[in-house]
Amino acid sequence: MRLSTSTNIMVFDQKRPRQVTLEASAIACAKAGYKYVDANLCTACRADEPLTQDNWEEWAHNLRKTADDNGVTFAQAHAYWTVGQAFNPDMSRTDGEWGEELMRRSVLTAQILGTRWMVVHPYSVYQGQAWYRYHESFAYNREYFKRWGEFYADHNVGMAIENMARSPQKVPYCARGEELLELIDAIDNPMVQICIDTGHAHLSGINPAEMIRLVGSHLKATHIADNHQNTDEHYAPFNGTIDWADVMKALKEINYQEDFSFEIHNLTSMYPKQLQQKLVDFSYELGTYLVNMQLED
Repeated sequence: MRLSTSTNIMVFDQKRPRQVTLEASAIACAKAGYKYVDANLCTACRADEPLTQDNWEEWAHNLRKTADDNGVTFAQAHAYWTVGQAFNPDMSRTDGEWGEELMRRSVLTAQILGTRWMVVHPYSVYQGQAWYRYHESFAYNREYFKRWGEFYADHNVGMAIENMARSPQKVPYCARGEELLELIDAIDNPMVQICIDTGHAHLSGINPAEMIRLVGSHLKATHIADNHQNTDEHYAPFNGTIDWADVMKALKEINYQEDFSFEIHNLTSMYPKQLQQKLVDFSYELGTYLVNMQLED
C-alpha cells in the first residue's frame, strides 16, 4: 500500500477554488515527502483550465516532467466528470461531444503521466430530483464504461469506478458496493475495477471498512477522507467520525497494494496558499501513521 494524496490538497486559496496549479501542488507534495500523487484531472477540465486548451498535450508532458524532476509518480488520477445535471430530458448528455473529448484527453494525459488507475464517477438517471432509476442507471453505465474501458485499456490506464455519496436530498446510483460489483461484473474487463471513497461510504450510512471488505480484490484506488455524516466535508482522518483503525484493518485484510490516497482539500482550503505547505507536511505525517498503524487481531 502506497501513501498518496490528490493534488487538490493544494488547490484553494482562502476558499477560492483553482488558485494553485497541479504543478505547484505536486511540488509541495514532494517537499512534504510524498512519492506518489493523485493527479486531479477533473479540475484541469474546468473552464479555462489546461485540458480545455489547444496545447493540452504540451501541458501534460510538462506536468510529467515536473513530477519526474521532483521524484513523484502520478500512480493514480481522477478523470473528467460532468458538473451539475448530466442528462437532458431526451437522455442525451448535457456535455455532449465536448464531454467525450475531455474524457479522451483525461485518458491520454493519464497515459503520459504513467498513471496505473484513474477514477471515474458513475452516472445516475434520476426519477424526479431525489431517487435514481436503477435499471436505466445500470444500463447507461454498463454501456458507457464498457466503451470507455476498452479505450482506457488500449492506453494502459486502468479505470476505477467510484462509490457515490447518498444525502438526504439525493440517492445516487452506485452508493452501494453491491452495485459497483454488479456493474464491473457486467462490463467484464479486468482493467475496469473499483475505487472506494471512505467519505462517500460514511455519508451514505455504510461502514467504509465493510465496503472495502465487500469489494475485496476489486479495490484498485482509494479516496481517503473523513466527515460527520452530514455533508461530504473532505476532512483529514480523525476530524470526523469514521473508525480509522477498522479501515486500516480492512485494507490489510484484503492485501490492498495500490494507493492510499488522501482527498482532503478542506485541511487547507480556508488558509492563504502561502501557509499551506506545513499542512501538506502534516498530512504526510498523518498518512505515514495510518499506513503503519499497529492493529490488534
